Amino acid sequence: MENITARELIETMPEAFRPERARRVDAVIQFKLSGEGGGNWYAIIKDGTCTVTEGVSESAQGTIMMDASDYVALAAGDLGGMKAFLSGRIKTSGDFTLLRKMETWFPR
Repeated sequence: MENITARELIETMPEAFRPERARRVDAVIQFKLSGEGGGNWYAIIKDGTCTVTEGVSESAQGTIMMDASDYVALAAGDLGGMKAFLSGRIKTSGDFTLLRKMETWFPR
């Protein structure tokens, strides 16, 4: 994943999405990435599909806040989700159980 950006990773989420692992999910998840290459996006997981939109959703059930470079490391498998959370590199709000399930919906 050398030289891939957080934006590229977020925008390719629909292609990486595994609908068979997200049956009956109806969720909006907000990503707030800071630092170089950061921004705001939200993913809508519904009816076996994933769509991503740039911006802020008023109806997100969960929000993930982290540095864009940490998001890239997480997606590459170089940073473990629980380790990042416990060390404060990932902050969340909303439905934590829903956010934890996301790991199964998207392969690394």
